[in-house]
Amino acid sequence: MSERKITRQELRDILYRRRYAVPNAVTIGNMFCGFLAIMYASSGRLEKAVIAVLIAILLDGLDGRVARRLNATSKFGIEFDSFSDVVSFGLAPAVMMYHWAFHARADEFGVAVTFLYALCAASRLARFNISAENLKGFTGLPTPGAAVFVVSVINTAPYQHHSLLISVVGTVVMLTMGYLMVSTIEFFSIKQFKLAGVKLKGRLLIGSLIALIWYSPPNGLLALAFLYAASGPFGRVRDSLPSWISGRGGQKATDANSKVIAFK
Repeated sequence: MSERKITRQELRDILYRRRYAVPNAVTIGNMFCGFLAIMYASSGRLEKAVIAVLIAILLDGLDGRVARRLNATSKFGIEFDSFSDVVSFGLAPAVMMYHWAFHARADEFGVAVTFLYALCAASRLARFNISAENLKGFTGLPTPGAAVFVVSVINTAPYQHHSLLISVVGTVVMLTMGYLMVSTIEFFSIKQFKLAGVKLKGRLLIGSLIALIWYSPPNGLLALAFLYAASGPFGRVRDSLPSWISGRGGQKATDANSKVIAFK
């Protein structure tokens, strides 16, 4: 007795019902990269650990896009993505920094500092899950932004990590990133970034960053991570200044004049 062949429509229905596996597979790849970074850091291969975390950041930005593209968003996927982010952007950078800055000189102190960073990352992700979705920005430094700053610092000197200066740098970096993640400082969303709206000075800065990344990838990556991490505090300070100092008054007047012209 011959078996009935599956029609093309039936095959499409089967694939559509199983579409949730695709973004979850990307999330698994994100978690695996974080786990791999921990393994690399534990065995002293910090350069490979940096690459693993950077790949995890790319996959983290991809899984949401894939889910929306396939109409496969789910509560399970959101929670699963957060758990993978804890591994890739909380635990992995903490373990990497411990082995880079504290393992040889300040063991117990390094455990406390790196655990505090991991705790802040987990708290940041928990707050993100229960807060209302905001596509224009984030409250607190996103965990991928904190992770890329940590690994970019490590990547500048991955094998020079037995001095007191390195321990001090590691402490400052971890405490600063931990604070920024749990703070209420607003950071813009890179997903909403559009080159068309950038002024000439901004385009020159972007071009300089691209050139720096091309000629010196470690320093270019650090500069890019620093600019994003500093953008939130800079915006907070600028908004707290009087309008005549920050230049916001002229912008408001321009906006008001444009509204009047549009109304007329």
